[in-house]
Amino acid sequence: MTTDRAPRPSDRPVLRPLASLVVLALAAPALAQGGSDIPAGIRGEETSIARGILDGNLIETNFRNQGELSRYDDAPWGVWPRGIGGRHIDGVGVMVAGQVPGERSDYPQFYGGAPDTTLNPVILNYREAGRRLGPRGNLWGWLPLPGFHNPNRLDPFTGARNPTPALSDDPTSWPNSWPDRLSNPDDPGWAGFWNGFFGKGVFNADLEGFYVIDDLSDHEYLIDPQTGAPYSPYGVFDPIPSDPLAGGLGLQTKVRLFQWANVLAEDLMFVLYRITNVGQHNHDRLYFAQAQDYGLGTEEGDENAAFDPLQDVAYGWDQDGLCTRTTGGQYECGYTGFAFLESPTLQADALDNDQDGMTDELRFGGAGALIEGQAQIQAAAAAAYNLPLFEAAYSPITQRPAYEAGRWWTGDENMDWVGFEDTNGNGMPDPGEPVNNDVGRDGLGPFDLGYPGPDDGESDGMPTPGEPNFDELDIDESDQVGLTGFDLGTRPFYENGDNLRSDTWLFDRIINYAQFELGTPAADFQADIEPFLLFVSGPVPLAPGETSFFSTAWIFGANEADFFKNRRTAQNIYNADYNFAQPPFTPTLTAVPGDGRVVLSWDTLAIASYDRFSQEFDFEGFRLYKGTDPLLTDARLITDVNGTPTFYRPMAQWDLDNDISGGVSVLEGEASYNVGSNSGLQFYYVDENVTNGVTYYYALVAYDRGFRDPDNPNAAPIDPQENTFNFTVNQAGALTGISQNAAVVTPRAPAAGYVAGAANEDLSRVAEGIGTGSGNVEVVSTEALEDGAVYRVTFHSEYLENSELYETTGYSVTQVGTGEVLVDRADLSPTTPYLDGFVFQMNNDAESDIDPRRTGWRGTGSNGNTAYSLNPGSLNGVSTEWGAVIGRDSTGLGARTPWDYQLRWVDAADSLYSPPRAVGFLRTPIPIYAVNASKNELIELLPRDIDGDGEFGVGDELVIAEAPPSGVGRRYVYVVRFTGDGAAPAPGTVFQVGVTRPFFEGDFFQFSLRGASIDMDAAQAEMERIAVVPNPYIGTSIYEPRSQIEGRGERRVQFIHLPQRCTIRIYTIRGELVRTIEHDGIASDGSEAWNLRTEGNEDVAYGIYLYHVEAPGVGEYVGRLALVK
Repeated sequence: MTTDRAPRPSDRPVLRPLASLVVLALAAPALAQGGSDIPAGIRGEETSIARGILDGNLIETNFRNQGELSRYDDAPWGVWPRGIGGRHIDGVGVMVAGQVPGERSDYPQFYGGAPDTTLNPVILNYREAGRRLGPRGNLWGWLPLPGFHNPNRLDPFTGARNPTPALSDDPTSWPNSWPDRLSNPDDPGWAGFWNGFFGKGVFNADLEGFYVIDDLSDHEYLIDPQTGAPYSPYGVFDPIPSDPLAGGLGLQTKVRLFQWANVLAEDLMFVLYRITNVGQHNHDRLYFAQAQDYGLGTEEGDENAAFDPLQDVAYGWDQDGLCTRTTGGQYECGYTGFAFLESPTLQADALDNDQDGMTDELRFGGAGALIEGQAQIQAAAAAAYNLPLFEAAYSPITQRPAYEAGRWWTGDENMDWVGFEDTNGNGMPDPGEPVNNDVGRDGLGPFDLGYPGPDDGESDGMPTPGEPNFDELDIDESDQVGLTGFDLGTRPFYENGDNLRSDTWLFDRIINYAQFELGTPAADFQADIEPFLLFVSGPVPLAPGETSFFSTAWIFGANEADFFKNRRTAQNIYNADYNFAQPPFTPTLTAVPGDGRVVLSWDTLAIASYDRFSQEFDFEGFRLYKGTDPLLTDARLITDVNGTPTFYRPMAQWDLDNDISGGVSVLEGEASYNVGSNSGLQFYYVDENVTNGVTYYYALVAYDRGFRDPDNPNAAPIDPQENTFNFTVNQAGALTGISQNAAVVTPRAPAAGYVAGAANEDLSRVAEGIGTGSGNVEVVSTEALEDGAVYRVTFHSEYLENSELYETTGYSVTQVGTGEVLVDRADLSPTTPYLDGFVFQMNNDAESDIDPRRTGWRGTGSNGNTAYSLNPGSLNGVSTEWGAVIGRDSTGLGARTPWDYQLRWVDAADSLYSPPRAVGFLRTPIPIYAVNASKNELIELLPRDIDGDGEFGVGDELVIAEAPPSGVGRRYVYVVRFTGDGAAPAPGTVFQVGVTRPFFEGDFFQFSLRGASIDMDAAQAEMERIAVVPNPYIGTSIYEPRSQIEGRGERRVQFIHLPQRCTIRIYTIRGELVRTIEHDGIASDGSEAWNLRTEGNEDVAYGIYLYHVEAPGVGEYVGRLALVK
């Protein structure tokens, strides 16, 4: 185990050339619980070897699932910064060396009676120099186990079969199920989930790679089954006597690679090895090794390197600081190297090897005993530990999480596991109570993405294997021996002849050259050719079924100070058990090009993000970045205090409307991060600041608010975190992949005769229901509309307590034809999210009140339709001249309802309404009835004699009243007063009180869409608009893709305003055909690019060219194009 120490000064003596071969000894025995969880019949095979690319931050490199990283001459290898820099490391290989008995006496016919001996097998599979083949060409060394990646994966760009090792950000690389999870009791195999280091579907790192290797294929010391003779002239060693085809040292290793894109960790990669003895031999002398071949730039004669034993780090740099890319052009090399983080353990020697106050910690020790009460915990820790050492290594006992919780399971030796929080004290977990580390064997808690429900061990109050900060996932629960040595050399020295294929030579370097005493001073080395380095930790034992761990960090820095700053960050991440503050869930970005615009939309997933590091829902907002190259260099404009570009400047930003806004100090005060202005959230954006034909790169990131501990103001704050994004570009500059929150898009003019899409129906009222609000379809992207698709927006509501009034609570959106639910019971909002090219706007009448559009005398308007007005003279078909004033009753009996009412005049000779007995009201019969028009029910009408003449007439009031929901008493709903002179209402006259109503449960709008189309007559008329841009073409064009790759790159012009389908023929001025291009687009795409190459893929010469556009059924057009040098 290493600790965070101050960096060494740079005044180191110059010694000899450096090479980097990291050798790390295997740990001492772990418990049987840490053994292999993979079925015994699965073993490494050559057909499972796969190559992949790691590019989760600024480090970009190839890797292979055979223990090899950054292979030389296989772009990209050891590239930093990604997309800008070039090579730094030409290879990293993993080896294990051991000392085992060699049998010879049992085979006198082959060894001439020689006595038994000692053998030194070294397991390696590293480039050509470190690859050993058997006599029949089969590979001897590390090989990947099948079942841990998808061998039939297809390349998303080419469609060709392209298997890669399993990567967390590429579900197509995952197997159907994971062999090491087949014994999981709740979900055998974890099919469809990422096999994360921290659990089922847990994406702790921004990018995680995972594979498993073993050495059973290394038959060097076995008996040849075909000849019966030993393969080796030195002796026989069989790690599994019951299996004569299992060779090597009998080891199986799980390999994980982690990358975080956070600005603090963007220059780091972590490599973790979990080594298990699956053989039957009790090893007592094992070493583990990792080979690093430094190659900074294409020149190899001016590298330097250094080793600092105090910080367990070796690193290299270029003498003049400049390196040359393999594609041409120079870049600043910076510094690179590896730090030794986790070593094997000695857990049975009764010593505190790592000086953390605990003797012989157990990585697989189980939960142990429960101690409750802070006083009891403190007493037990004082009896078991060397408290001064413990508190120096971690923190005071009173600040340990288990002590603060008052419950300590002694198997959690460093006291950082915390069970579920029983806030209501009922002794059992309840919804909403924090689960903390008590997430169960699968590592998933209730707030994690893909949570399938409680599993074995979840919220049971005791630590379970697979939970954070416990056993295998707690690096401090092991008594590490630390780094024990290193060797320095050069690549030609190590790769000379068969050195890397010779067990004897390698083992000699490990035990005789790579050991050093504590206190060894730091040293610098000047190399005249590539450095090569060897770390060592060991020797240590590993019994059958036992497991140990070892890890390193690959580090880059702009200079020595930056390198050591990143070294400290690597240590902090390791000390936190590879936990790092996490950004919100990554949104999925969709981009649709239009004419002079790009429509971008994204989902709402990020809002539900729960940060298990800070234990809170901490989503804060979205940022949208834009650039004209894959690195978004024109957006990376925000610098730290040193002037180093650090953050991207968003073109747009949206955040929650809360009490968090403005700039937040980050990076230990070296920069500021803007968390927003309380703008509110948005889920689509229309970018109209674009040029047709130019390619744009967009990235949409969700970010959180960071974390400041209110209970511990002295604790280091956690900076706001945002999603990473990625545009993968090969060494030729071609785009080969993008992350889900990124998009590459080229806006373009539509085809000739283009007609935009739209909605078909009138949405001024619901298609069915009682709500009085309206709807509207806003077409955001006509290109994305599905022609003929029918949608239904359905509302949901709840009654207010003890009332007929209700409120609209939400809505759902369904595509009627497919039945697909696009929005499921979302909270009511003014608009839907972006859906299939449109948003639906909902104009809800939130309260029930008088609706002036539907209140007054009923008659006929000037358009011939039914209309309502308080002024009868404005209507046709109304006999009365009375005006009217309407309002609510001001007495204590006044009430609000959601219903429409009507006053209906009848012939006095036929029927009269007799008002009920009520104080202050007339009881004189009147020829008017009151009706609840919504329910079609008669209700009460109370005449109020305002002028006191004992009769109802102009100037008096009619109070519309009805029984409340309880049926007891009456309530006054509306009051109508009649004004003016002239004729009274004749029989058949109707006065209506219309009421606005919110959308009710089941109310819905339904509408259909028509997509974009082509008007052939208009297309013919627009043929004259066809053009080429730029014209003339003078050496270059804004339409050509930008790249950091040196060289001319692709030349390009654009044909625009083309018909939807046409043939473009390009001729020389003498009429010779140069190129034929078929344009078969969609209605919204009237452009086609030409790369200025002939049919034979040769660059065309500068000069004048003719082009002929032929569109069947539309017309023809001829134009000229000038190419100027």
